[in-house]
Amino acid sequence: MLHVPEHIKTIKPYVPGKPIEELERELGIEGSIKLASNESPLGPSSLALRVLREGLSGLNRYPDGSCYFLRNALSKTLGTAPDEILFGNGSNEIIELAVRTFMKPGDEAIMAHPSFVVYSMIVQAAGGKNVIVPLKDLRHDLDAMASEI
Repeated sequence: MLHVPEHIKTIKPYVPGKPIEELERELGIEGSIKLASNESPLGPSSLALRVLREGLSGLNRYPDGSCYFLRNALSKTLGTAPDEILFGNGSNEIIELAVRTFMKPGDEAIMAHPSFVVYSMIVQAAGGKNVIVPLKDLRHDLDAMASEI
């Protein structure tokens, strides 16, 4: 039988918001604007749609995993070395990579509350301890965070 560590068993699963279609069906309404899940009520930009249409014929190919052209363009714009730029599938993946790379069981991570729920889940999955600092006037309280170090 597989052994699941206790710090993994106690992670509360992330519960995403309902799809707008499900919510409208349940409430018998139409034309809702969803403001959760980091979704824009404005829809995708016309520029993004144009670029997507132009790339449809290549959807069967894997993308450039190293993001060569984007990495070099950003490097020039930011004045930094290309190998100092990290890409991921959203901030969630990059934060998880950093935690898995550097956090040891028992280490602490300081974060604001409320915040993105996945941050605390990632720390807990690594065996770390979440140190929660409340927002102050809806902003990160940097002095309070510094005092937790």
